This record gives sequence, C-alpha cells and structure tokens, in this order.
Amino acid sequence: MPYWIEGMLSATPALAWIFLGLGLPWALVALPGADWRDRPVVALLALAFGPALLTAWMFVLGSLPAPSLRLEWILAGTAALAAVGWALAWRKKALTPSERGGKHSGSLPLDEKLLVVLVAAALVVRWLSAAYWPFTAYDALWVYGYEGRLYALTHTIPASIGYYPQFLPLQYTYLQLAVGGINDHAARAVIPFLHLGSILAAYTLGSRLFTRRVGIYAAAIWTLYPHVGEWSRFGDLEIPTTFLFTAAAAFFLMAWTRLPAAGSEDSALSSQHSALLTRRYAIIAGLLLGIGMWTKPTMGAFIWGVALLAAVEAARWWYVRRFVGTRYGIRYGVSPLRMQVVLWTAVACIPLGAAWYIRNLLLGHPVITMPSGFWLTLAARSGAEFGWPLLAVILLVGYAGFHPLPPPPAPLTGGKPRAFVMMFGLALLLAALLPSIFTPRRMEALEWLLLAAGAALLAGALRKPVLSRWPDEAAQIGWALLLALPYFVTWFYSYSYHYRLSFPIVPLMILPTAVIAAGWTRGLWQAGKGVPEPLSYKPAPHLVYLALVCVLAAPGVVNALYDPNAGWDWLWTDKLPDDTSRYASGNDALMAVVNGLEIFEREQGRPPVVVAPGIVRLPFFMPLADIRTQGAPTRLSELDGVDYFIYGMPETRGVYQDIPPYQNQVISALARADYDPTDTIMRLAWWRDDGFFNYTVYELHLENRFIRSQNGVPPPDGDVVFDGFARLLGHNIGGDYFWPGRKLVMNLFWEVLTPADADYMVYIHLRDKNGQVWDSWDGPVTRTNDGNYYSTLVWEPGEFITDKRELLLRNAETPPGEDTYQIVIGLYDLADNRRVPVTINGKPAGDGYTLAETISIVPGEG
Repeated sequence: MPYWIEGMLSATPALAWIFLGLGLPWALVALPGADWRDRPVVALLALAFGPALLTAWMFVLGSLPAPSLRLEWILAGTAALAAVGWALAWRKKALTPSERGGKHSGSLPLDEKLLVVLVAAALVVRWLSAAYWPFTAYDALWVYGYEGRLYALTHTIPASIGYYPQFLPLQYTYLQLAVGGINDHAARAVIPFLHLGSILAAYTLGSRLFTRRVGIYAAAIWTLYPHVGEWSRFGDLEIPTTFLFTAAAAFFLMAWTRLPAAGSEDSALSSQHSALLTRRYAIIAGLLLGIGMWTKPTMGAFIWGVALLAAVEAARWWYVRRFVGTRYGIRYGVSPLRMQVVLWTAVACIPLGAAWYIRNLLLGHPVITMPSGFWLTLAARSGAEFGWPLLAVILLVGYAGFHPLPPPPAPLTGGKPRAFVMMFGLALLLAALLPSIFTPRRMEALEWLLLAAGAALLAGALRKPVLSRWPDEAAQIGWALLLALPYFVTWFYSYSYHYRLSFPIVPLMILPTAVIAAGWTRGLWQAGKGVPEPLSYKPAPHLVYLALVCVLAAPGVVNALYDPNAGWDWLWTDKLPDDTSRYASGNDALMAVVNGLEIFEREQGRPPVVVAPGIVRLPFFMPLADIRTQGAPTRLSELDGVDYFIYGMPETRGVYQDIPPYQNQVISALARADYDPTDTIMRLAWWRDDGFFNYTVYELHLENRFIRSQNGVPPPDGDVVFDGFARLLGHNIGGDYFWPGRKLVMNLFWEVLTPADADYMVYIHLRDKNGQVWDSWDGPVTRTNDGNYYSTLVWEPGEFITDKRELLLRNAETPPGEDTYQIVIGLYDLADNRRVPVTINGKPAGDGYTLAETISIVPGEG
C-alpha cells in the first residue's frame, strides 16, 4: 500500500471517533426527534459538532500553562463529552415517539441517481488527491498546516500565535497526535469529510427549503463546480467555511421561513410546538455560525446577512402596521417572531464564536487580522463575478419562454410584449457582463448602467408571473439571496482577486439555478408531482439529458487529478515519488531554501537561527527552529546571533516597502554581499528563482564588520578623515597602467567614526598634473545592479567597510603618458553635490585626497 494512503487511513479511526462517537450524539440531541430519520441532516450536524467539540476542548487544553495538549487528555475529554451526549440522546429517544420513514421517501428518479453517482465519483477522486499530496498551498503552509505541526510538537498553543481561529489547525494536530508523529497525510484525512459536509449542507439547504430533488441538484452543482474540485485538496479554510456558512444558512432559513405570519390562525394555535421547533433550528443555526467564526473571521458576513434580513423584516412589519393593519399580515408573510430567531441565533453563536477573538484581545494580538490593502487593489470586479446570478436568469428566461412539458401552462411571459421586454432585458445584461468576462477587467460605468437597466426590465417582466406561479419558492430564494448579499458585496468589491473566496455563498447563489433546473426536468421522470416513475415514453429525450449531465459533470469529476505543476499523470506515474518532490512541485525556490537549512542542521547539530521577513511558509518545515518571519529588522544589531538572513521576492520586498531603503541598514548591507560575493560579513550563500518566488540566502558573520581589514596601503601622509565621520584606512589598486577599455580593481578601506548626516557618494577622478579630470568613477559604496548600496546614512560607528570599485578607462581621448596621472578621491552630498572637507592629521586638506600612486596611460592594449 502506498505510504500516502496508509497515512490517510491510519487517521481514519480517530476521525470515526470524532464524527460517530462524539458528533453523532450531539447532532441527535440538537435536532428535533422528527428529523432523526433525515440522515443527511444528521450526518451534516455530526460532521460539524464533532470537530467543534473536539477543537473547543483542545483549545482549553492548549491554553493551560503546562503543555497539556496530549492525546490521552484529548481522548479523556472527548469521551466525557460523548458520554453526556449519548445519555441525552438516549433519554430523548425514549421520550420521542417513533416515526416511520423520513422527511423524504420514495425512490429516486434516474437523473437524481445519476447525480448522486457523479457526486460519489468526484468524492473518490478528491479523496485520492487529498491523500496523495502533502500540504503545498500557500495558506496551508503558512498557517493551518504549520500550526497543526507546531501544536503537535509543543503540546500547547503558544501565546505568540494569533491570526485565524483554530477549528482546522487543531484537527490537524489531533490527527497527527493520533498517529504518533508528524504526518501530513494523516493530518489531511479530515479534508474530504469537511468537503462532504459542504455537500450535505448544500443538500440540506435545497431539500429543507424546497424538495429533495432541489437538494440533490444543489449539492450536485456545488460538488461538480470545477473550481471546487480544483480547490478540494489544498486544506485551507474555504471549503470548511462553505460547509458552515451554508449549514448555518439552511437552519436559519428553516427557522425564519417556518414562522406563522401575523394575523394567521397558526400564530396562536400551532403554538408551542411550532415555536419550540423554530427556536431549535435558530439555535442550531447559531451554533453553526459560532463554529464558522471559530473557523474564519469572514464568517462574520453571515451576521451582516442576518442583520439585513432583520432590517428588511422590520421595514415590512412597519409597512403592514402603518398602511395595512396587522390582521392582514398573512398576506405579506410578515412575522414579529422573526426577531426572536435573530436573537436565538446571536446568543447561540457567542460561546465558541467569540472565544478566539477574546483570547487574541487578552494577549495583545489584533482581534481580527484583515488582508493588507495591496490585496484589495487586485479585486477583479468584473462580469465573471456575476456568473451564478446570470446562469439563473438565463435558465429562468429559457424556462419562461420555452417550457415544453405537457400539460401546457399559461404563458409565463404574458404574451409577446412581455416576452420582448424580457429578451431585451437579458440582452442588456449580457452586454453589461460579457465584455469583462471575455477580456478580464473591471466593469465600467456604462456597463453598470446596462446591468441596472437589464435587471430592472427583467424584474418588471418576470415579477408578477413568477410570484403568481411560485410564490413560496420566490420568497425562499429571496430570503436566501438577501442573506448572501453582504458577503457578495464585500467579496466583489474587496476580495474578488480569487474565485475561492466566493465559495461560502456559492451554494446560496446556486439555489435559484437548482430550483429552476430541478423543476424544468422533473417532467422527464414523473407523470405527476411527487409520483416517481421509471423511464416511460420517448426514451430519446431522457438519454440525451442524461448524456448532457455526464458531459457537463465530467470536468468537475476529474479535475482534482490535475495539478498546474505536475500535470495529469502524477497519480499513476512515479514522477513525484515522495513528499520532498511533492513539496517542491510549485514550491521549488522555497524547498531549495529548506534543503540548505536542513544541511546546516545536520552539519552543525542544531537548527539554524533564521530571519526571513515575510517568508511565512518557511517555519512549516522546521516548526521548532528559531525562524523569524514577522517584523522588519532595519539595523544589523537586530540580527546579532542570526545564522541566515533570507530575502524573498515578493514577500520580503512587501514587508519593507514602506521603509526608505537608504535608511534601512539591513537592506543596504545586502549590497555588500551582492556586489562582492567574498564579503565576510554577509556572504551570499545560495539563491533560487522558480518563476514565481525568488529567495536569496545570506550567511551572516556580522561580528566581522568590527574587525579591521589588514589589506590595503595606509595613507603615507598620516590620518586622513572625511568631514569627521569617516577615516580612510588605506587602499589598493590592481595596477598602475591604463589603456582605453582596461579595467582596474580598486578597494578603499573605511573606518566609521560618527554617524553621517547625509547620503554621500564617492568620487574617484583621474587627473593629470595640471589638475584636469580625464575620467571619473562616481557612485555610492558597493552599488549593485538593482540600485541598492550601503548608504552612508546607515554606516555605524566602529565598523570597517571595504569599498570595492572597478575602474574602466572610458575616455579614449585621454593622452598617453608615463606616470603623468593621479587618482583623487572624495565624498559629496548626493542631494546638493556639496563636497565634504578632508583633514590630514587634523589639518584642512581641501575637498579631496590624492593617492600616492602615479598612473600611466599607454596607447592601445599594452
């Protein structure tokens, strides 16, 4: 058995305990007894509650002063929680009358069976993909996978950890503790189950708000959406957040839409049972919201969605009371009890949802860490972000205009005038969205106007017929889309630089498409509503439809087998035989750094001390090493005791982007190593560029900067000092003959006496005996090709600086002469070209110093 499958399977018993032993009883306790036979709903809550209880208990253990995050303590706590849950579930079963059948009964039509098979096939492929790959995605290496390793090794949650909450990292920790060591494949065993949770959540959303058929369609569309397949193996937060956002939305809407309207008889008589059921669904929604907040702060957009629904309901209630009268509230479907749903949801989410943020506040971390402004500038804001609403509109228009199933309904479009308006509105919508879909860019003002006009025309043409034929469905979809709206607006405007960040609301946006598609195709399999039948008349349309489903689903089934770097064949070839090669697939530059650091550890018998600003993925591979990725050191003294400094592109440049480069001693000092690889202070050790990332590793010997070089010829005149801040200790030059095109290497040796007050350049002039300058070589100290140099602004008193220069005679008009030229050096202020005074043995000596050697110019190459 391949090692990666063995690693994945080795963690499965630990997962079974969490889902079945711990999550299942609490799912049964939370659900009304009537829902126990709705197995997908029970499984959904088991997949959510089990990990939530596990990680909450682990959070308590990890926050204790002593390292207590150990497997035996974890299992003891979960066993106690499971015992309580099973006792309550058993008691509840005894008090609940047994029911036969579930909410949905009857066999599935053939298309629904096909969709279930396709979903199952996609899950198998994604399980293999999740099992094969270790953590390779940026965020998983940076946060979740790294924290999972760190906690497993230290048995605690260090106080230094902030950022995102712990729902996912602590599960990675638990599974690695369960198998007895660091193992990416064991940690990742939970990934397919969280993905399954998102599928069950989409099913529950559709089935409990509409029908089982809609639920199957919603789950299938979500599962087979190719982007979901592509992202299903990476192990970051988007799939779990979708799972919890969609599940919370399903239960919240179940509570929100089941309340009796004001003025109806039900508001008084169904009474206690209906109210208790509604309260229970609202509390479950709140618990799921809390788990979502325990997963990722963006789940907070759900709160804004709830607030929006509450505001809309309050406005509707005010309208009914002000203009209609509460006894007619049933006509408008308003209910004052909905505010209680909001309250119960809010209260239930607080305990787990707030825990991590309160902890961050107490420890001095940012309560919530938002992406930097740089990412917001990348938001796409194009027509592609409206893809799901556009698909729903196209299907609705198609259904409205061309619904072919007998018996023929009354024309939905209301005749030719309305049909024309509908088609014109759709044309405007397409004109607004398609240009920025085919040529990705932000939508322009005219396109926004076209979008608004098209939406208004379509709403006018379709509102009455849709509301008259599907009043309940339209209301359910309306509430669901309102719940998603705040997240959509935030994502579209700020975070639409990547499709995965839209995932949490995709099942809600899919819902209209699922309702229309399920309703449109239902007649292929049923002679009457709710009466399943086998294939009957005209088999050709059925087969064509099933073939079309397979074709559309195929990319979503197989695309988890594709990797942008490894291609399609990694699973059945040996091109990536181990985790080292798999880490390097797409992370080649990073792994070159890791390999070098591991060599250091083997040779030195200790892990290296590393400063790598912004290179946040590096600690994943050496969790216990002192690898400092936070902060931006600007003085070399901050690097004392450090073995390596690593400069990464684009990460380190981003960390330092707001710090003036020539006031940054650390970055300026890199020029010494880049210009002269033999520099003994910051030695260029190795580097790697993989096309996406570039890392340069510098070996540090900073103590050498305070050791005087023994090279160079001292000035024969005595003590040569420039402006009181720099002493010329000596120089050397690789020859005393020049001819046009010849290059001489010269070194100047400086001692820093006091801090400089300006950014000074060094001038080097070739002068004849009359003082005429025939060539010059001006520039800063150790200037590199990218413009960096060791600015005098960052020179530190007491350090010794070797300034290497290459002098190329460029002036072909320089007259030949034997010992007729001399080299003069000096310093001048870059800002105003002011030359600094020179003293020799404390006496003024002008603004330059003439070296003792004489230089000869010979014609041509000598």
